[in-house]
Amino acid sequence: MERSAVKKNQDMWKNKRVLITGSGRGIGKGIARIFLEGGASVLLVARTLSELEAARDEFSHLSGRVELTATDLLMADSASNVVERARRYFGGLDILVTNAGAAAQGGFLELPDESWPEGFGLKMFANLRAIKSAWPLLKASAGSLVMIGGGTARTPERHLSLVSAVNAGQAALAKSVAEQGYIDGVQVNLIQPGTIRTSRRDRLMRKQAEQEGVEYVDYLGLLVSRLRIARLGEPSDVANVVEFLCRPESRWLHGLVIDVDGGQNKSL
Repeated sequence: MERSAVKKNQDMWKNKRVLITGSGRGIGKGIARIFLEGGASVLLVARTLSELEAARDEFSHLSGRVELTATDLLMADSASNVVERARRYFGGLDILVTNAGAAAQGGFLELPDESWPEGFGLKMFANLRAIKSAWPLLKASAGSLVMIGGGTARTPERHLSLVSAVNAGQAALAKSVAEQGYIDGVQVNLIQPGTIRTSRRDRLMRKQAEQEGVEYVDYLGLLVSRLRIARLGEPSDVANVVEFLCRPESRWLHGLVIDVDGGQNKSL
């Protein structure tokens, strides 16, 4: 890559202010990286301070500015406090990515009743509070909101009944929020990742390999074959699409629900 192209890439997000929930690891961390590479100011938000500090150290050589907030977004006032910190740190907000949240796995007959409010509480309600709190700042900057859902919204699975329900709710919510975005000048889109190799997913796949009595490496090959995809996804695969959606030339993309899954979803 020529030096001028490198410089352009480094400056792509200079002076842009980004808040990412669930950015201590996995997909959220990958999204943070791509904006920091472009010179953005990014507020990382996660429950575990040690994860955030490790991410900050990992990003120390990048050109962007990193701020951290460790908080439990299940607490009712956490989202508004996080957005207020972004306003104090950066003076406003241009991009919000709602990525926080994971739900218990299992079929509806297996999951205890308390799993359901817990599952919806973070990925749906906590991220919704973040969106509501950040909306005035996004409206003021004519900014962008990218919500991270999941592929089971389109293809629900028996052993992922709660996950499927939450992701489907996220997709419907995104469409509704996009209608308000049309009124207020805020771009809104949602990404539905497929099977992405995060640390959490890795633990689940190792457990499944053990249950099936196969070596982990062999299980990965079996999984790719079962899903009928070329390979498993990486956090950077999702991050690249988030970054693309927030570019000025992508502004006409609005209210989309985008599968980033290597072709895992076979439905229309």
